[in-house]
Amino acid sequence: MNQISFIKLVLTNFKNHESLEVNFSDITNIQGKNGAGKSSIGDAITWCLYGKDVMGSKLEPQPIGTDLETKVELLLQVGSKQYLLGRSQKKTAKYYINEVPEKATVFKEFVDSMLDEKLFFSLFTPGFFPSQKWTEQREQLLQYISEPLNKEVLAKMGKVESETLEENLKKYSLEDLEKLNKDKKRQLDVSYERAAERYLTLKEQLEQGSSESVDVAAIQKELAPLISKRTTLEEEIDTFYQRKSARGRIESQIESLVERIDRQKSVVQGIKDEEIQEACQTCGQGLDEKSINKVKENRQARFDKEVSTGKEMLEKLNALKESLAAMPVPEEIDRTELSEVDNKIVSLQVKMNGAGRVEQLHQDVSVAEANKEKLRKDRNTSISILDAIKTFRSVRSELMVNKVDALFTKISVKLYEQLKNGEEKATFEIEMDGKPYSKLSTAEKIKAGLELIEVLSNQSQIITPCFVDNAESILHFTSPPGQLIVARVVDEEFSIKNVSLEGENK
Repeated sequence: MNQISFIKLVLTNFKNHESLEVNFSDITNIQGKNGAGKSSIGDAITWCLYGKDVMGSKLEPQPIGTDLETKVELLLQVGSKQYLLGRSQKKTAKYYINEVPEKATVFKEFVDSMLDEKLFFSLFTPGFFPSQKWTEQREQLLQYISEPLNKEVLAKMGKVESETLEENLKKYSLEDLEKLNKDKKRQLDVSYERAAERYLTLKEQLEQGSSESVDVAAIQKELAPLISKRTTLEEEIDTFYQRKSARGRIESQIESLVERIDRQKSVVQGIKDEEIQEACQTCGQGLDEKSINKVKENRQARFDKEVSTGKEMLEKLNALKESLAAMPVPEEIDRTELSEVDNKIVSLQVKMNGAGRVEQLHQDVSVAEANKEKLRKDRNTSISILDAIKTFRSVRSELMVNKVDALFTKISVKLYEQLKNGEEKATFEIEMDGKPYSKLSTAEKIKAGLELIEVLSNQSQIITPCFVDNAESILHFTSPPGQLIVARVVDEEFSIKNVSLEGENK
């Protein structure tokens, strides 16, 4: 883990602070009335580093109505090294590294070399990550999470679809395989239509070339139901592959859901086995009965939520099983009947040919029929591959969602949404207790933001201080991995108190 810690912050004419020095500890509590300048301490840190407030917006920190020089100095530690960074603003901005004046570009490069700007804001401010566009949130989180391997996805798919894709994915990427078969299907659609037309044309020639002794009307009357029968048989074959593919998708979903239910049982049991901590995890002081009851209520709420989630999974599983049971089991198609019908059609058409062309037309019809059948099989193969690709993406998405969900305890992240055509569309939405982030209370948003910070910190292997503003709205929360700076509104004079990990007031 790479860790960044703050040692001291010095403010001069920054907003409503004429002169202020802040010495940081493991926990730095900032208290005071509204307007006392608590939030300004967080803004001063981000302004010194990036010229922005804690939410990443451009900041003008000079006291209103003055032309005083605003200056902020931040002494921080990166690993085993300490750096003193400074930024001042009067008419123009000035920058300092270890008290040495530097150009803006040099200062920016130095700060960027320590930590990516967007990652810093996401780790420093609980509300910053959710304030970004959903595409930026998705990209930032998923950059640390590897996609499931092809073999992991194939193992979760049905046997037929898995075998359909396995060899192809050794030669092509999923995207290239999809492009290849979409293009192939378009070409085969055209080729199959032309082959069918040629087949019909040859049959017509057979009809027109029949000898006078042939009863054309009788043969045509006999041909009509045979052609209709052949069309029905071809549709049955197509329906067989569609039903087989549909059952395979539901079976794959059932298998995946069973695994998720097993994991959910472990989560519920884990909450049930939790011991009630009767002392504050931050300061070590014993909790009063009200606080202990609050902890118990929290554990019961989490237990109820996970039980409810498990029930929802079971309901979904039962619904899938019912859906599967209601689906007809496709029986293997016997192509003998189709071949027999085709042969009868050809035989009847041959009778209508003239004596000199009967044999040649018979051969032509056979070739046309074989060509049409080959094109139809190739077309069905491409359709099967495209259907398998849809299933592959669905299973891969589910595995990815499971990997992401495993990182969190209180919140969940929606990564995909189902379209009407059965395909999936990428999305990103943070939820807690089934509510989207936008509908959460201030306290819930802080809790969600702190959990996101913990996950991002663990995944990026970087620890930074965290600034929690408006902390009066939340009674208890899990401290982030780095230093904690807490700002609360209280009906008291502005004050800053430091607390070490051992709970000793400084």
